[in-house]
Amino acid sequence: MSCGLGKEELWILNLLYTNRNFTPSSGYNSKKLERIYSRKFTKIKPHIQALLNEGYISQIRKKDIKYYILDKTKASTALGSHGYNVTMGRERAL
Repeated sequence: MSCGLGKEELWILNLLYTNRNFTPSSGYNSKKLERIYSRKFTKIKPHIQALLNEGYISQIRKKDIKYYILDKTKASTALGSHGYNVTMGRERAL
């Protein structure tokens, strides 16, 4: 992959992007993420850690850990270069 992310990391990033988790107040619950992820892949921890190390996402420590996209432009560039549907700004209906 050109950005150094595998298909699992891109899938997680796409899930956070489509749910608009861009601020700490709108984090995605880690337990829910693990449940959804386990239907498709196995072992979420190394992929989450890779995204944390690369600076794509950050975590919020609450009762359950929540994740949100830390760098929106970096995430949208990575997703867009791999063929995911990403909006590069506000889109309005005609």
